[in-house]
Amino acid sequence: MNENVWSLSIKDFFTKKMLGYALVPFLGTIVVMYALFFSLAGAGLDALAHDNASLQIEQHRYSDENGIVNEEHNITTVEGGSAILRFLMEHTVTSWLVSFIVYTVGGLFTFLFAMIIALVIIGFLTPYIVAEIKRRHYPTLSDEHHGSTAGIILASLKHTVIMIVLLLVLMPLYFIPLVNLIAFNVPFYYFFHKMYLLDVASETMSKERFKEVMFYKGGNVRVTTLTLYVLTLLPFAAYVTPVFNVIVLTHTLLRNRLYVETNRPQSVPASGAHESLPGNRGRISES
Repeated sequence: MNENVWSLSIKDFFTKKMLGYALVPFLGTIVVMYALFFSLAGAGLDALAHDNASLQIEQHRYSDENGIVNEEHNITTVEGGSAILRFLMEHTVTSWLVSFIVYTVGGLFTFLFAMIIALVIIGFLTPYIVAEIKRRHYPTLSDEHHGSTAGIILASLKHTVIMIVLLLVLMPLYFIPLVNLIAFNVPFYYFFHKMYLLDVASETMSKERFKEVMFYKGGNVRVTTLTLYVLTLLPFAAYVTPVFNVIVLTHTLLRNRLYVETNRPQSVPASGAHESLPGNRGRISES
């Protein structure tokens, strides 16, 4: 029990059973993203090759010869989606803008879809992963659960809406160098943190116990999910880390639950802890 959560999680991850679980979200995400990529790519190519689209470009040119200003007025017509894109890519400003939009939006949505797909798939495996971790390392802890299928779905929708709102609100910051790195990731980290906690906490403790753990040890839990999120940002990591994320978060929540149960003043019941916590917060010291 004294072993570091991360080293213990790595050992658990490389067991035969956990590696088998890890293949499920990995292969599932790859298949879905592969199909999505080729579907969108095919639709995009068809749109660009469509000949019915046309665009008229009006150009004004001025030339000064011997003090006389002459104006040349040209109208250029380009047809087809590919012609429009080619025209945009031939100009520095529009080329940069198109490239920025394509890579930024494409990268964001690719990461988002990969994360959502992995979260959906791992949701079906979480009870088995938690049960295995608990059997191996925390056999004396009682089984606690909370949440219903309908409640989890509603909570997931709420977190999704909040993430989308954050994406829109922070949009002006996306064009500021360095600041955009943080602005891009705030909505996704929020979603990552909430969804993994929703998934794992519901299998490891009661609702009242979760409130109590987050009051006393919420900072520790947030540091853990932030570290896991940063690991997920590594190339292709989102495809292979979901099981590892659940393992680490399970250890973190169960250890914090055990810590709170051991150090909580006996006069404060778990069901009422969130009401009496402020007066007792200073009475718990890290062992």
